[in-house]
Amino acid sequence: MISQDDDTFYDGYECWKGWDSPFSFSEDDADYYTVECRDARIAGADILEIGFGQGNFLAWARARGANVTGTEINPVLCERARAEGVELLPPALDAVAADNAERFDTIVAFDVFEHFGLDEIAVQLQSIQTMLRPGGHVILRFPNGQSPFGLAPQHGDPTHKTALSLAKLEPLLRRLDFEVVRYDAAFQPPGRRLTQRLVRTTRRMLRASLASVLNFIYGQSIPWDPVVTLVLRKTSKYKETS
Repeated sequence: MISQDDDTFYDGYECWKGWDSPFSFSEDDADYYTVECRDARIAGADILEIGFGQGNFLAWARARGANVTGTEINPVLCERARAEGVELLPPALDAVAADNAERFDTIVAFDVFEHFGLDEIAVQLQSIQTMLRPGGHVILRFPNGQSPFGLAPQHGDPTHKTALSLAKLEPLLRRLDFEVVRYDAAFQPPGRRLTQRLVRTTRRMLRASLASVLNFIYGQSIPWDPVVTLVLRKTSKYKETS
């Protein structure tokens, strides 16, 4: 949720989403971010979150010792961030990318890029490349546009514009200095209670079995889960010095 021409659907968005615990994180959140950010630098890192929403990732990263910065288009959420002492950048990253060149070790966007058109995504990726340090990581999470199971998260929000997948982003990524580190189903925390663990483990095993069958039947090799995570690494200069 960075820049939209028509913000009608964003009026009261934070209430509709039920974001009533700003800049806090649960044990499940901590488990989730620990796994999803395993490739990236967090502790002591300079981190930017695009479209920080409720702010639970920034709270978790700050608790890990990161220096956090965020962007948002929602003024209510921006006010909450200022109250927490979070530095904000304007949502139009292309306007400030040059001034923040190679500033960040890690840039994340959880459930954000589906709010953009492809032309907007191209601008965002170019800005991210400029602002990311060589060897730094980008973590993107979005509904799985290649799976029928991604229809619910994709169409469950009227502000979503584009169904995404790695295949859809590859033409844009070929123009940029990124390499794919990981593309897979978004991690699901196992839970704290025994019953939670049993239910979630059973579901995970069933989904993995179904994915194997579907990939075999259709001759594919793609994740089928509703939501996927794409991790990229900036390669320019990094390759030269590694």
